[in-house]
Amino acid sequence: MPPSPLPRLALAAALSALLACPPAHALVSLNDGRNQIYVTASAGFSWDSNIYANATSGGDYLFNAGLGLELKRRAGLISVDGSVGIDATRFADNTAENALNPRFRTEFSKQSGRTTGVLSLGAARQSRADSAVNLRSESWLYDAALNLKYPIIERYSVAGSVGYSRLDYVNNAVLVDLQTFSASADLFYVYTSERDLFAGYRYRHGETSASSAFDDHAFTVGVSGKILPKLNGVVRVGYQVRDPSGTSEDAYTALTASAATTWNLSRRITLTGQAAKDFSTTATNLNIDALTFNLDVQYAMNSKLSFASGAGYGINEFLGVPGADRKDEFFTWNLGANYKVLDERLTVALVYAYLRNWSTLDYSDFERNSLNLNLSSRF
Repeated sequence: MPPSPLPRLALAAALSALLACPPAHALVSLNDGRNQIYVTASAGFSWDSNIYANATSGGDYLFNAGLGLELKRRAGLISVDGSVGIDATRFADNTAENALNPRFRTEFSKQSGRTTGVLSLGAARQSRADSAVNLRSESWLYDAALNLKYPIIERYSVAGSVGYSRLDYVNNAVLVDLQTFSASADLFYVYTSERDLFAGYRYRHGETSASSAFDDHAFTVGVSGKILPKLNGVVRVGYQVRDPSGTSEDAYTALTASAATTWNLSRRITLTGQAAKDFSTTATNLNIDALTFNLDVQYAMNSKLSFASGAGYGINEFLGVPGADRKDEFFTWNLGANYKVLDERLTVALVYAYLRNWSTLDYSDFERNSLNLNLSSRF
């Protein structure tokens, strides 16, 4: 699926609430604190001016609630982080869009010894507005990934990953399901004690329920660690090829890139930036070359009150004859505040978010505003 700006509007309040929330004391702690169980709960009320992400959509008031259980195990060689929960959304007027979404995720990680890595498994039901197809959809997302790293000699190490994901739309014969298999390998070189250089290759194979498929080949180089004196993170750039099959489309070529960086301006101010450029496939089986930028800042006024703001820009180019020369550009902006009423036991978040999507397709040219008040707790 293409990187859509619309989920960021719905997630802005949740992300803002988490920014200033330190680890809570576990509800249950066993084996000298090595095994911990947490309970999470949230409730919110929001207004959304464009619930379907199109030029003719109206707005509505939404009520949100969530309940979850988390497990953390730090005994033995393998650490375990798991969570299970359910989220409910109710619309004031558009009750046909009401949703009840269960979720599950677990990670097994090994951070000691020569071979380190993480195995992750997840499943979640999701309801969202998709700006690429301009409607709300319900789907199940299943994913699994294994990431490993092994040092070869003093300055060289190799990292590899394999992954699988499946996006399955619920009760919608128009939208196309997608399953993706991926594998990658990177060779790392320790350039300095604070900076690694790497080169890698990624293969990705996708199959849709419309009997079409694609194969992606990406060759990249990058740097991880201290990129600049005060800027830390990972930056990767390269070149990739997408070869579709089951259609009359020719191969597509483009630059590819990803970046995730952090700059601690002071003890109270943190600046984070992200960028990505990659091929993706829409729910209507169109190929997209997507470019996104995001910049976020957090200011912690004190131990209880913090503020966060962010802005983003992106371009989605629909490729080939099926894409009909469609091009979307979007701008997003959000501003939020968090207040811990009872330390980590209760956090109140208020977030405003704005989105403007410009499109060569009139139906996809729209504006969206949202305001969300959210209460969250972890104990």
